[in-house]
Amino acid sequence: MNTTLLLAICCLLAVYTLCSILYHALRWRTQRTSRTLDATPAQSLSSQAASPEPDDAGAALTIDPVLQRVVDAWQYTFDVIVDPVLVLDSDLKIVKGNRAAHQLLAATGESIAGHPCHQLFAASGQVCPGCPTQKVFQEKTPHCQEISHGYLGKIFMVSYSPLFNGDRVVGYVLSPKDISHQRNLEKRLLHAHKLESIATLAGGIAHDFNNILGAVLGNADLLLYRLRAGAQEASGASPVVTQSEITEHLQAIKRAGIRAKILVGQILTFSSQSTHQRCPLLIAPVVKESCRLLRSTLPATIELKVAVPEGIGMIHADSGQIQQVIMHLCTNAAQSLPNETGVIEVSLREIVVGRVEQLRYPDLDLGHYAVLTVADTGRGMPPETLQRIFDPFYTTKEVGQGTGMGLAVLHGIIAAHDGVIDVSSAVDKGTVFTVFFPRLPDEGGGEGKQEHGAQGVPHGTGTILFVDDEEDIVTMRTRMLSMLGYRVLPATSPEQALSILTKGEEQVDLLITDHTMPRMTGLQLADQAHALRADLPIILCSGYSEILTMEEAQRHWIQRFLAKPVDMRLLAIAVHEILAGRKREGG
Repeated sequence: MNTTLLLAICCLLAVYTLCSILYHALRWRTQRTSRTLDATPAQSLSSQAASPEPDDAGAALTIDPVLQRVVDAWQYTFDVIVDPVLVLDSDLKIVKGNRAAHQLLAATGESIAGHPCHQLFAASGQVCPGCPTQKVFQEKTPHCQEISHGYLGKIFMVSYSPLFNGDRVVGYVLSPKDISHQRNLEKRLLHAHKLESIATLAGGIAHDFNNILGAVLGNADLLLYRLRAGAQEASGASPVVTQSEITEHLQAIKRAGIRAKILVGQILTFSSQSTHQRCPLLIAPVVKESCRLLRSTLPATIELKVAVPEGIGMIHADSGQIQQVIMHLCTNAAQSLPNETGVIEVSLREIVVGRVEQLRYPDLDLGHYAVLTVADTGRGMPPETLQRIFDPFYTTKEVGQGTGMGLAVLHGIIAAHDGVIDVSSAVDKGTVFTVFFPRLPDEGGGEGKQEHGAQGVPHGTGTILFVDDEEDIVTMRTRMLSMLGYRVLPATSPEQALSILTKGEEQVDLLITDHTMPRMTGLQLADQAHALRADLPIILCSGYSEILTMEEAQRHWIQRFLAKPVDMRLLAIAVHEILAGRKREGG
């Protein structure tokens, strides 16, 4: 028994000893391999540090010791990052970049070290406008900013982080993330949402246009009938129409035309797919016009109440996007009303946000706000729905009745305008959406440029070449300008206008041209006219104002742009100012 136990103990000790030997042998081998692998990158990195990439002149870059340590430590790790990462020195010259940075900025494989970042990103010798490196340098904190680079054709979300040597900023780590695809998708989504809203408003737009056409055609028919009747007065027809009655009919036609012009402008603004530009905007007229367009789309059983007081200040906004917010909120309100019966209230007011208001609306900063409110007497929403209404693709509508993106898109628009949206609702109690837009400070001396209009329609002298492919418009404008004292050379095609200029038989003082014409646009005509007569001023007319920016106008020698349909007084003022200026210059 004792012999057997002693033998078992000896066997266990032998097994334990053998296992210990194997364990220590494997551990020693692993440590040796690890030390060998660690030594290889270190030697490679130190060799890189000893011979930094040369700049364009072939001289080695002088690198701050802190930057050198960053360069040595990062390359192997950061080459696997899919987004570009760059180390810049204090002069914004590139010290090092990862593989993604080389693929973005060095398409032909050349070195990017030593080049200023703005040279590679924007092909510019100057620091990019809005570059936040100065802010990062002053505040010594990281900063993130969206930047669009036309040279590369991309939109980046760029993060900037300072590198320190003690308390001194000696460089930056820059990481631009390409968000072009995301922004393009957002743009397409926003446009799709606009078209969805336009489809909702199509019935109301058609209704408005039929009313406008009814006023135009009705007054024209009545006026023509009474004029014919006046010529047949001897046979017992109706009394001769008086001058005041003719004027009344014509003014009614003009009022209808102005309504149509405003309606077309609203549709173009609302459905535009152009880049949105924020500018100082009076929000009150936008709210009124949007509600006027909405009123005709709503069933007669829905009452729309609008309360927009005078004196509401300006906000920094894009008018088309503000109109989109108003229309979608009101459309949602109408859809929430049971049996299409109830009340929608749209109001606008100003408030000053203080500490008390911040307790209720924590996202608001202190200051002045224009507040848009859309309230309805509809079904309302339970708390669980209220918490998710701004989530993308969340909808309470049935399949095929909506994408669920409407309120998510609106939330993005409002956030982009530095605004805040708040919603309160209860089942069977209705819903109230409240939108806060920061109000711009008042500026003195803002009385408009309306004194010119009080002086009436100015007359003048000179020869005008008028070009439009619509013969009725050419005939009408020729008569109009002739009555203002000008000699008019009518042309119904760009080729006819160029023929007049080429012959040189007429001393043309001004060219007025339509933009959209067969075979040649107004801008192309302007270029060819300038080649023939470099001193010839040009006015361009178009039904779509977004075809021309200030830079494009200067590039095509355009002195003035007028949106069609052109008001007679505005046309007269523009012609008078241009020709008067030429006379003062001795042209």
